[in-house]
Amino acid sequence: MKKISAIIALVVSLLWVSVFAASPLTGKIIALDAGHGGGETGAVNKKYAVAEADVNWNVLQALKTKLEAPEIGAYVVVADRLSSRKDRVNDAIAKCAELDLNNDGVGDGRKCDALVSVHHNGSTDSTHDGTLAIYNEKKDKLLAEKMLTVLTPLTGKNEGLLNGGYGMTVYGNLISVLTEAYYITNDCEVELYLYSIGDPRITDLSQSQSCKDSGYILENRIDREAELQVAGLSSYFGSPTGGKGGRK
Repeated sequence: MKKISAIIALVVSLLWVSVFAASPLTGKIIALDAGHGGGETGAVNKKYAVAEADVNWNVLQALKTKLEAPEIGAYVVVADRLSSRKDRVNDAIAKCAELDLNNDGVGDGRKCDALVSVHHNGSTDSTHDGTLAIYNEKKDKLLAEKMLTVLTPLTGKNEGLLNGGYGMTVYGNLISVLTEAYYITNDCEVELYLYSIGDPRITDLSQSQSCKDSGYILENRIDREAELQVAGLSSYFGSPTGGKGGRK
């Protein structure tokens, strides 16, 4: 009986540890950028006139909320929506340095642990979809791989990694990734997005002709993508070779 009680106590203690163990993101400083600021629209879905820039921003806000949740415990800065990509990176870097995590009234001068630039792709084909991730430097590749792996199930179509000279990943010497989770020009994707924001044009996904044969899960696409972005970042920082940034 004592042996059984000891085993039960061990199992309970292990469950307790697993539930309350710190997230790999706890204490990390994550910079977020919503692609296409300063009045740029990015890709536009022609059927519903939905601009990529708005999708990017809504996903970023959901991602920020999830990263700052107590069970995750990350610190988040959001780059201002400026038209210049370089200016947005510089803004994020400055905001990371200004964080007063020591509560001494002075910015700690810390670096961002990672920057995620949220984008959604575009095509002239309203049925085309897929997921890709973009990185610039060798040090960014692991993060891009992690994000691509977790985001691909959204579309089921892995369009791979792109490397070199793309957008936010060029500037600031930050560990960074630019994600293209799906094509906002895909009519099913945009209907999932519109449903997610409560747009009256899409109130019943089961009636969607665009999604009828897609095989996609009819879900809150914003919330799901944000969850997967968190999972990708957690996988990166939880890996033995993951980021060790955030230091002065």
